[in-house]
Amino acid sequence: MADHYFYAVYLEAPVKDELQEIMPGLKKTLPFTKWVHRDDWHITLAFLGAADEGQLAKTNRAIVEGTENYPCFSLTLDRLGTFGKKTEPRIFWAGTARSEPLLALQKKIYRHCMNAGFQLDKKPFNPHITLARKWRGNDPFHTTALENIIKTPVSFPVTRIVLYRTYPDRTPKYEIQRSFYLKGAEGKKF
Repeated sequence: MADHYFYAVYLEAPVKDELQEIMPGLKKTLPFTKWVHRDDWHITLAFLGAADEGQLAKTNRAIVEGTENYPCFSLTLDRLGTFGKKTEPRIFWAGTARSEPLLALQKKIYRHCMNAGFQLDKKPFNPHITLARKWRGNDPFHTTALENIIKTPVSFPVTRIVLYRTYPDRTPKYEIQRSFYLKGAEGKKF
């Protein structure tokens, strides 16, 4: 099986801790088959699929140049939702409030990937953090189950994006291959 890669917003520990606090209640009341490991939580910017070293190197160079002066910004986690059939969703996620800096960053990353020859998904960008997959409840899913779980929106900084490599047979499934720190991020490492 070929290695798959994707670029994503890296989530720092504080926002993961906030999500972790609500997980026991969610797992108890929402019977999804597979819950995503906290180390795998992220916001996908561009899914590449299989990639060769040359394509990755070209894209990485462009992203370094494109992000070194891109300022850090904040996102606000403010809702939960699902994708797929309303009564049997395939994806359960946490979503963020609309963010122009995030939308602009995603367009920039997407463009660099296309310029390197990647064939990317054409669906509109819908920023989210996948929390679980595959509804398995005996009763149909109802969106009312998601009301009032996030009582106070949670803001968090975006300081870097990362290139992840997937390992489907491991937990966690994703391993960071490269980090790209935004302007103003502390502890820059390349």
